[in-house]
Amino acid sequence: MPPANLNSDELPQELVAPDEAGERVLIYREVDESGVATGRSATFADVEYRGLGYSDLIGHKLGTPLTMPLRLANARVVESNFEGISVEVGVSVSAVLESPYSSRALGLVRDGWLPSGIAFKDSMIVLPDRCVFSELAGRFRAGEKTKLEDKDFLDFLIGRKVRINPLLYVLEGNLKRSPDDASIEHQFDVATAIINAALPLAQIVPSGRGGLEGVKGLIRDSEAGMARKQEFLMRLAPKLRAPIAARRVNEVWDEVLATAKACEVPVRSLVVLAALSAVCVPNGKSPAKGLLKFNVGKYTIEDAYNALADLRSLEVLMHLFAAFPDEEILLCTGDKDLVLFWAGIKPSEFAMVNGVFTAKFSPVEELLPNVTPERKVAYFSAADA
Repeated sequence: MPPANLNSDELPQELVAPDEAGERVLIYREVDESGVATGRSATFADVEYRGLGYSDLIGHKLGTPLTMPLRLANARVVESNFEGISVEVGVSVSAVLESPYSSRALGLVRDGWLPSGIAFKDSMIVLPDRCVFSELAGRFRAGEKTKLEDKDFLDFLIGRKVRINPLLYVLEGNLKRSPDDASIEHQFDVATAIINAALPLAQIVPSGRGGLEGVKGLIRDSEAGMARKQEFLMRLAPKLRAPIAARRVNEVWDEVLATAKACEVPVRSLVVLAALSAVCVPNGKSPAKGLLKFNVGKYTIEDAYNALADLRSLEVLMHLFAAFPDEEILLCTGDKDLVLFWAGIKPSEFAMVNGVFTAKFSPVEELLPNVTPERKVAYFSAADA
């Protein structure tokens, strides 16, 4: 039987449980326009959530109750008293979720983003960034919430054997510059202590310090490129702090590309793409501008490092998607600008071919407005891809 489709008119929605006992379970309870339960409900298992996009997040403030579209594909009906929805039927669900839960941490997935607790699966590897580590440290003690009244999707991690990789925490370090070997080892110990204290059932992967040699190698290999990108950002920051007038977009676009070439930064790298978005979006409202820290009063080399550490986390995620296509991986962050940039560039087709990484970007119009099709084609076909 082909999947049925439920829309928000058929299923005004209350999320009761996005995950249960290791099985992806979603319970919907219908409510009327005044919020009173009608008594009709449906429970779905084998739930696979489709990622959300740029427009789904742009107007939302992190830390507030979440209203968002919810899209599921081929979910199995476990229980239902809705007319026409039978048990064991495959159903596609499209509805608007109005939840009392906030989402201070968002999860980056292959096809966009999701609230962290909704995206989470027992089998996946979670890569929290430093701000999420701070959130976990303050939110949980010995696997219990510190503030019972505060509802957030992160709470769905309680009592779960979360597989956490502290790679991003260790990579960025706490020095606002590339960490040395001693700092890498220290930061790994700090990350481990935070997780053990907050979520004692969580598993650190890989276990022990065996994975740190790879982190040290990654930092050594990227050090020269990081320095060139820092120089690129330092040159551009004074020019891109103020909004760019529409009549100057083409001129400044070309200047960004020329600066990249002068600094020997690949023009197809994420940092250049982010700078181009900062040029194009009117009134300085590009999330890329916040991501690159171009909105600070006096730009410093430390600002540039922090921006590049965020972009590197996206590069790491894409490489992991390419290298481990069958692995469930979730980058967890509290940086809305980072999530908007990820959703805005719409990366896909991650692949490793003879050791060379490739991906396709299909940016939404909101990320690169006021750019002619010819300029976009020329940029995205650049030879250093």
